[in-house]
Amino acid sequence: MEVIAAKDSVLVADIGSSSLKTALINKRGQVLAYARLAFLKRFTDFSALEWFDSLSASIKIIEDKLKEKKIPLEKVRGLCISGNGPTLVSEKGATLAWNEAASEKVAIQSLYLPRLLQFKKKFSSTYQETSHIFSGPEFLIYQLTKRALTILPEDRFLQAYWTEEEAIECGLSKNDLEKLPPFAKPAEQAGTITLEAAEKLNSPLICKDTPLFCGAPDFISALVGTGTLKAGRLCDRAGSSEGLNLCTSKAIKAEGIRTLPSIIPGLWNASVLFPTSGERFWAFKQKIERELGKELSFTDLVSALVQSDGSNPSLDQGKYLMLQTAMEIKEGIELLLNTAEKENAIPFKTDLMTVTGGQASNYDWNKMKADVTRMRIRTLSCSDSELLGDAVFAFTGLKDFASIQEGAEEILANENL
Repeated sequence: MEVIAAKDSVLVADIGSSSLKTALINKRGQVLAYARLAFLKRFTDFSALEWFDSLSASIKIIEDKLKEKKIPLEKVRGLCISGNGPTLVSEKGATLAWNEAASEKVAIQSLYLPRLLQFKKKFSSTYQETSHIFSGPEFLIYQLTKRALTILPEDRFLQAYWTEEEAIECGLSKNDLEKLPPFAKPAEQAGTITLEAAEKLNSPLICKDTPLFCGAPDFISALVGTGTLKAGRLCDRAGSSEGLNLCTSKAIKAEGIRTLPSIIPGLWNASVLFPTSGERFWAFKQKIERELGKELSFTDLVSALVQSDGSNPSLDQGKYLMLQTAMEIKEGIELLLNTAEKENAIPFKTDLMTVTGGQASNYDWNKMKADVTRMRIRTLSCSDSELLGDAVFAFTGLKDFASIQEGAEEILANENL
């Protein structure tokens, strides 16, 4: 019988828009314990100051769950942190969230430099005093290790981050650029936990000098966690927004498709985005709850909608909304696969799609999606694939895997057992 131990695992965390997700995962991809904490200060100008406390509270939840399972509380092998970007954070926690629309319009490729201009304008005094402007999860990494860095997923992402030429073109100086920490790669060791951070966390799982490894922007971590790292692999990140992602051997172009480099050199990620799909359903959920005068769980609501027989107009509206979303997904899949096949960017047209995110844990939703799209749906043991991706980064950094791609394949292989 396999012995599951905390000491053989890594602690991973993903900073989302509204919550922090944390898990203890071993290199087989098994989740020993999981915690999710909603942020209370996410709409404030210093929301990043909540991240450390949320991590500390999450670790306590994980400790309690390990005790329930009678798993000894032992030092983990390492940590890894990912999160959404391009959120900008100063050393003292002033935060320009990724979804706060940039007022500065500059005709350049960088996603970060226009936001840096806005940060400089919004937090003028703070900006002058700070030595570092972090681009998301790197702020929490800095709090834990005191190393300032910026995670660059792969060299081809450089234009989407910043170059000196583009910085000067949009009115920034070399002094401004010096505030942006140097680049590091996913799975690179960012440093080790400082004594100060270890004492604040006060956990037997995390000690001084525990290594911390770089994660990636959350969508990159999710692609790693779903193994969407070989040409022809397809996944659906389905949460508050939704995005189809197809790994291709070359960059493909068509209206409605956004293509970015893969984290794997030589490969690409083609995506079709549905930014409001989850929001539409959430708005409907609130509407039906007001009509019924009670709260409904996501699972119970979806089940009621699927079974709707036409006798309740409100439920029929919700069922139509689900079918409409499934049809949009079907059209997006066809657009991706047909374009990629036409441009010889995939070796075959897959009929398998891995679904991850909040919707992935709902059987009825996945069945409807499978029926409409005619795709085989695969879900993973951890619906938050960002966390699985972070585990791959950590174990790659620990040299348990020779590469990120090997680690992702190993975890997928165990999922299929």
